[in-house]
Amino acid sequence: MRYINTIKESRLIFGDNLQVMDDLPAYSIDLIVTDPPYCFSKHNGKLERGENEKCHSNTSLYDYNDDTGECRIKVQFTKADIYKWLDMTPRLMKKMNAYIFCCEDQIPYYAEWAVEHGYKFAILVWEKPLGIINKKRFAQNAEFIVRIYELGTGLNAMDDSEMYSRILHAQAVRKKLTPTQKPCEIMERFIRLSTREGGVVLDPFLGSGTTAVAAQRLGRKYIGIENNEKFYAVAENRLKGEPIQASFF
Repeated sequence: MRYINTIKESRLIFGDNLQVMDDLPAYSIDLIVTDPPYCFSKHNGKLERGENEKCHSNTSLYDYNDDTGECRIKVQFTKADIYKWLDMTPRLMKKMNAYIFCCEDQIPYYAEWAVEHGYKFAILVWEKPLGIINKKRFAQNAEFIVRIYELGTGLNAMDDSEMYSRILHAQAVRKKLTPTQKPCEIMERFIRLSTREGGVVLDPFLGSGTTAVAAQRLGRKYIGIENNEKFYAVAENRLKGEPIQASFF
């Protein structure tokens, strides 16, 4: 029998997510909503930039994406990296229920991990407005979310039937506070569908804090973990400007 631990207040935590997750109480999290790094390769040559570029410096962390005019993180977030953080989650979850943004190449790794651990998975698509077209390949106007879950995590009943579509339509954030910031409305949808008021939402790759903002707006508690000082400061400042929704749970 699982002993359900109670997290009484929301927290932003600066530090290594694996270490922090290891210190969190067992069976205390209702939902994970997170946007880990994708697996874009480093560029070997000088990057060409146009007049409307949004990435103003070619650093070791960011790359320029010529399809969308946006910065992308330059990392290789491999299968081993994905398994490393996912392996921390079963101990934390009351029942496995997670929404994870990823790139196309990473979908098999998340799905494989889910199957290996006896969980179910579903693939959702965020369809973004069509941007600049390169007629040598399909447009980059879609991002993917893998939901990993188990029995007993059915979605909440909503009046709006569109909430249950596997295709999500939302404008990309125009004035981003961090390079890969996602629309708050998507995070709010997942939280509304998969938690009750007072539930606890974990984001181990917090970035600009969008998951925490969405949780706070909806009267849920959050645990947000970030290891980048600048991003952590952005998340802190965003949450200071958000009213706290009272919860009776």
